[in-house]
Amino acid sequence: MLRPKFHFTAKYGWINDPNGLIFYKDRFHLFFQFNPNGLVWDSMHWGHAVSNDLIHWEELPVALFPNEMGDIFSGSCIYDEENLSNLGTKENPPLLAFYTSHNMKTRREQQCIAYSLDGEDFKKYKLNPIIPGKDNTPARDPHVFPNKIKGGFSMCLTVEEKILFYHSKNLIDWEKSGEFILPEYALQGMIECPCMISSECEGKEKYVLMMSMDIPESEFNKIPEEASVHNRLMQYFVGDFDGDKFVISDIKEKVKLVDYGRDFYAGTVFSNYPKNIMMAWLGNSPESMKIPTESEGFRGILSYPRVLSLVKNDDGYFLKQKFYPPVDADKDVDYKVFPNKEVLKDGCVTETCESGLFFSTEISV
Repeated sequence: MLRPKFHFTAKYGWINDPNGLIFYKDRFHLFFQFNPNGLVWDSMHWGHAVSNDLIHWEELPVALFPNEMGDIFSGSCIYDEENLSNLGTKENPPLLAFYTSHNMKTRREQQCIAYSLDGEDFKKYKLNPIIPGKDNTPARDPHVFPNKIKGGFSMCLTVEEKILFYHSKNLIDWEKSGEFILPEYALQGMIECPCMISSECEGKEKYVLMMSMDIPESEFNKIPEEASVHNRLMQYFVGDFDGDKFVISDIKEKVKLVDYGRDFYAGTVFSNYPKNIMMAWLGNSPESMKIPTESEGFRGILSYPRVLSLVKNDDGYFLKQKFYPPVDADKDVDYKVFPNKEVLKDGCVTETCESGLFFSTEISV
């Protein structure tokens, strides 16, 4: 049996990026890039699953379907608790899904909204797009988060070689506020799925800007020696956010990876929850693509949830990660725990250390 026991998979179909992770009405909602009609990447929808404990998942009907604007690419969700968008009511505020519509013919990418009053049935905003795009011009994967400095909300999205920031007071009308360009020392290439979080460390609130990268072989020499050499990975930067843009404040110019294994991509975190809990796409590496999961009707899995925090040493700030929920949270999950190492059945092994390094072999099933 190839279907993993502790990693989310669709009952049938292809999945890749996790989208719109959110804690809403006492449940964890997981949306994901999904082709419900086959086992290859094609005709992207948003699949949907819910969980009470991040271990046991119930797959729900498809949340978002392609329309005349295009396929439904990656994005994020926000609970509009004050009904700033006027897409719900004060008594029943809406859940907003921000996504990219991608026209497969013109390659026009535009940012759009869908909304739901129950977390399951979604309607697309009739005045989409909220941020228009142009043909053959990449602009995708909006990650929306509360703006603690200016109030309202901010959005970061990728235009492949840099990240743009937008600000909004009502979650409908957006104005560009800044941009982030990769520093020379960083891994260069195509950026996807940016994700911004804040975390307190030694009494200071810092921001972490994470992004998934598709890098050419010419950049391989920049990959830390502890990491597996591969072209699709996640890097991150630690810095400050002034309400408009992100600025790196690391002590040393050093490439930092979210995961040092060969298969961890498009990671994002649950919004509307006090902890930064991340899930990512597994199934992106050549090794995992060879696993014949088609015989069981699925292709692609999502990582086991991880809680993110920051640690600091003489070299700067680093992400520290642990599996979440804690290992004793569910007796049905058969873990063995060793110092700085967590081992799941079926070959999922993860190591952490004080420097924040995270080595994963979660491609195993």
